Amino acid sequence: MLDIIKQLAADAVDLGRAADFCMGTVVSGSPLRIRLEEGLELTEPFLILAEPVTNWQETGTVWLWRDEEERRLYQYHLYHNRGLAAGERVAMIRAAGGQQYLVLCRAEKGGEA
Repeated sequence: MLDIIKQLAADAVDLGRAADFCMGTVVSGSPLRIRLEEGLELTEPFLILAEPVTNWQETGTVWLWRDEEERRLYQYHLYHNRGLAAGERVAMIRAAGGQQYLVLCRAEKGGEA
């Protein structure tokens, strides 16, 4: 994600214009469509998703023990189902030129979800 933000910043400098912050509402989760507050509707080719708004999987190992003599190493798999759903509001950064939008996270407005 850091590389994406760096690229957006570099593109903005090259074009002499900073990236813009914007808000949107998810119209459809699959296929993903987001409507900006201005009314423009974005489809998947124009969206870059940060990890907090995607489904992803984590695998690792962990030690579990009852006492000093009984320890075991276990593997685990976690499924993070964080994909966007219709009606959710999101915070985004628009790259200079407006061709790509980085969807950062879910957002609240006025204390409401």
